[in-house]
Amino acid sequence: MKIYILGNGAMATAMALGLRDLYEVVVVGRDKEKLAKFAKFDIKTEVYGQIYDINDKNIILAFKPYALKTMSEKLSGRANNCISVLAMTKLDELNCIDAKNRICAIPNIAAEFKASITPYFTQDDDSVAKEVLDGFGKSVAVYSDDELKSAGVIAGCAPAYLAIVAEALANGGVKEGLKKEISLNLVSGVFASFSKLLEHSHPALLKERVCSPKGTTIEGVAVLEECGVRSAFIKALSASAKK
Repeated sequence: MKIYILGNGAMATAMALGLRDLYEVVVVGRDKEKLAKFAKFDIKTEVYGQIYDINDKNIILAFKPYALKTMSEKLSGRANNCISVLAMTKLDELNCIDAKNRICAIPNIAAEFKASITPYFTQDDDSVAKEVLDGFGKSVAVYSDDELKSAGVIAGCAPAYLAIVAEALANGGVKEGLKKEISLNLVSGVFASFSKLLEHSHPALLKERVCSPKGTTIEGVAVLEECGVRSAFIKALSASAKK
């Protein structure tokens, strides 16, 4: 199956790299120079002009959300599947694209390593779309535009929040005397360990398992609670959702 990715930014690149060993991927853009980077990955590219034919194609919309109307006027024919990864774009906004199936999805840049968690929403047949989205990680169906907005903040924005956590923990290790490379490697390993633990247990239960009476962990957890870290994350998610 061929997948046409319309756009060549960071998200488009991550998806192309994640899917290239499963499908024939074609990245479509308007600037030859920006498309040139894909040659080193043996990923095909095409340049669109005034009109671009999408008839019977499986396309992923990965350009800037504000360009949806302009791009839709350049697309001719009827696509088989149209997957939009345009941030905060509602499903009915995709009606400007002629397609048998329209799907809104919000992956993250871990798609490059087949590790994206991708919520999606559709009212059409999602069999092909889910196969594609699972090709660069794991997909999760939601059932409304509002749910997709909230899910998209967790999937798309939380990596930036967690990057702050990772950096802070690594800096803390340096403050306590660790070399920065060692500290960062330990933090990276802890994140990998935690993701496995989270697959099998609720986070509250994980915390309780690690916190022993008068122990070192509960001492640190108490400081985090005193600083309002839990509330800060909830507020950050709300702020991103409102944006």
